[in-house]
Amino acid sequence: MIRGREWTGFEAVALQEAMRRSIRDFAALLGVETTTVNNWRSRLSSVTLRPATQAILDTTYAQRATSEDRARFEHIVAEGEAAWRFRRPATSRGSAKPTSTALAATPTGSYLPVESDRGTVDVLKGSAASSLMRSRAASEGSVGSYAAVTDLLAGQRQSIAPDALIGPTEAHRDAVASLFRAATDDRIKKRAGALLCETSVVASRVWSAIGDRPMAITHCAFARKLADELQDKTMGGIARIFESNLRSDAATLISSDGDVVIGLRILNEAAGLSAFLPPAARARIGAEQAQAYAVLDLRNECEEALTRAQLAAEDIDENDRSGLFSDWNTTRVQVYVGTCQLLLGDSKRAIAALNNALSSPEMDSPNVALAARVDLASAYSVSGELEEGCTVLGHTYEALTTMGNLRGIERAQRAIERIAPWQNERPVLALMERVRSINA
Repeated sequence: MIRGREWTGFEAVALQEAMRRSIRDFAALLGVETTTVNNWRSRLSSVTLRPATQAILDTTYAQRATSEDRARFEHIVAEGEAAWRFRRPATSRGSAKPTSTALAATPTGSYLPVESDRGTVDVLKGSAASSLMRSRAASEGSVGSYAAVTDLLAGQRQSIAPDALIGPTEAHRDAVASLFRAATDDRIKKRAGALLCETSVVASRVWSAIGDRPMAITHCAFARKLADELQDKTMGGIARIFESNLRSDAATLISSDGDVVIGLRILNEAAGLSAFLPPAARARIGAEQAQAYAVLDLRNECEEALTRAQLAAEDIDENDRSGLFSDWNTTRVQVYVGTCQLLLGDSKRAIAALNNALSSPEMDSPNVALAARVDLASAYSVSGELEEGCTVLGHTYEALTTMGNLRGIERAQRAIERIAPWQNERPVLALMERVRSINA
């Protein structure tokens, strides 16, 4: 064997991820079915690979993988199968399926059922959770159970009002923090620490939707600092992506308090960790960089960053669309294309890109769709279609208010500011009357 030992299913999967290939592309490269690669991803080291497949993997590793690919491969293998499972969606974590044993504390004393497409999770409220933490030793299984709830809460950001979600989310984060402190085994403590980082970022996103920017930044900064202490490059990169978004206030589309330069600086730190990040994270880095460059009217840099985002998004498969990146795909990047064109002053291209994204069957995130509609309304207005822009903005403002997404409302308010030059026009007057009625 070229590598000195036989390949396991886990190592085959590690090579796929190290080469940054989608399941379909990797299967085509090896000349096997996609079901074969999915079987490796599901069963990992329990799979026995045939000699012919071993030889194909030897050749791929030796002749098709670059030195950077091989370095990433060795890193993934060194981290181990348990760490790999921890990074995957709950459905590939085996025993980490969401159940009533995956619990989080909340301020009062009963159960809160949370619905998802993976079933109902009873999120425990009150002192019962702290009793559970005292009685349950930190183990691989317990970390996996809590990880499943983190995934679930991250996905619920798109469908539950943030005011209703913040209590369970913060209580779950407190429970994960207790698990981290209780862990004595170094390997389990590192996993629990990574989960605490991830859960803190989830909480940050909910605080952001509520409109509490200081709390949102605090949670992201905590995650970044802890990840660095644990030398967890994956979570360090992810924490930086979301902290950058807050520091720049989504490149000033949301608030004048943001600093684009600070946001870009943190994004560049995240980009330096790209070798350890999944495709969805790399796509978000490129998209956020593009938006910041567009604010600064740096068209060439913006287009280059969008190209990086699109290439990374093409590698996203269903296994990557989980947790914090459950709403990422090529359509999400298309929304960024439209927003960037709006910021660069090309309203016609912005309208085309945003309408394409909104009509895509892959547009499955309510929050992303509403953000796209806000920018589409701005594009219509500045292109001369004032009545259409005001109509779209009025409908979207009402939807955001109903959802309770204050950060989205701030974005809509910035869009309203853009149409100030036409404040005496009939469509604008009608819009302002509608907004006053909604806010009453």
